[in-house]
Amino acid sequence: MFEAETSDEDPALLESMERNLRLLGWWWWLRVFWLGEAIWVVYLTEEHGLTLGQILLFEAAYAGTVLVTEVPSGILADRFGRRRLLLAAGVIFMAGLLMFGLGTGLLMLIIAYAAFGVSDASISGADSAMLYDSLQPLKRTDEFEPKLGRLNASLMGGFAAMTIAGSLMVRWTSLSFPILLSAALTLPSLLFVLKMREPPREHQSSSFRAIGMSTLKKIVTTRSMWSVVLLGTVTQQAIVLMAIVQQPVLLQFGFPIWSLGLFVAVQMLVGAAGSWTAGALGQRIGLRTLFLVVPLISALSLLAGISDWPWMYAFFMLPGAGFHLVFPHASGFLARRVSEGERATVISMASMVASTATLVVAPVVGLLVDRSSLDTGLIAAALSLAALGLFAYLVWVTSDDTNRDPRGAARPTLEGVATAADSGPPLPRSDEAPPFVFPHGHP
Repeated sequence: MFEAETSDEDPALLESMERNLRLLGWWWWLRVFWLGEAIWVVYLTEEHGLTLGQILLFEAAYAGTVLVTEVPSGILADRFGRRRLLLAAGVIFMAGLLMFGLGTGLLMLIIAYAAFGVSDASISGADSAMLYDSLQPLKRTDEFEPKLGRLNASLMGGFAAMTIAGSLMVRWTSLSFPILLSAALTLPSLLFVLKMREPPREHQSSSFRAIGMSTLKKIVTTRSMWSVVLLGTVTQQAIVLMAIVQQPVLLQFGFPIWSLGLFVAVQMLVGAAGSWTAGALGQRIGLRTLFLVVPLISALSLLAGISDWPWMYAFFMLPGAGFHLVFPHASGFLARRVSEGERATVISMASMVASTATLVVAPVVGLLVDRSSLDTGLIAAALSLAALGLFAYLVWVTSDDTNRDPRGAARPTLEGVATAADSGPPLPRSDEAPPFVFPHGHP
């Protein structure tokens, strides 16, 4: 069922792939140089007069944009290369930051959100595919999951430092200044992408329709795959809601605006710790325990936001760790069940599911917050996500495919050619897909 990896022994190619890995280490956290994580909700409420419910509707508009562009961007990455998509995503993100910081009306803010959605959709799939494809000629794809965890940990650590810096800036500058500065400081990430080389790929994608239909069929008809996508979606929704309402929650606790960055930074460091330790923890407790416990804790942790006790913030920020604990393992699970020619498209479709959920969850929670209270919205979200996580886990655990590596007969590639089965323990395929990723880093 699995094939041993092959490699082009061209020294120039191998050196360029090594250089890609070095450049990816820098690009991974510079790609979204975002100083406004701790103040963007306050910026929208104080500078533009929006309510929290309206901001959640903006989040839904963002999710809708991702939903529309997610799959086409994945197909573009499969057909025309990951590097081009990463470069385009960086340019679009910078434009979105400028519009977000300079916008004087709702229309400009909506366009900025659309730009963030297109950017995240373009990055989603292409970044992980670039990492995996760069490891493949070096015969080092077994390093993919730990590298992904460390890169995401560095991303969260970088976010933490940026968040503290941005929140402190507002003591001496306007709320829009950190946003505009973020646009300027994102520019170096484009230079790193320009220095990368597009990795070689064995399979060339066919038509847009063939790629889309093939990947959609695999996800919809495979219980283990769509249930794992739902488990990832639960943890993603928990962290999205926590990130949106944590600023009002902290202000409700009586903390000043300038201090918000310190608390948000701690939450990001918790996420970084989760990402860094995800591999070891998953091996220690196993996928069954991880997929059951972590999504439930992530969902129910939202209930900590309804307390009047500031120390409950320690529990409220747990969705940050939960998402980054589940992400590498859910990603690796999907990675081993698709072929190279469907790589970025499958990633994009999985991310599209999460965006669809946000399109539903954010407006409903926003409506509950505006018409009732923040506590009501958090209670409804926590219980609903916990129920969805339990349902997804029961579907997954009762399927015949719960091992990290798939077992059974040879599976077809995109072109319909079956791979040979190897004797002994399964080895990683040379054409395994990288994990799906969920959009993050947008205001």
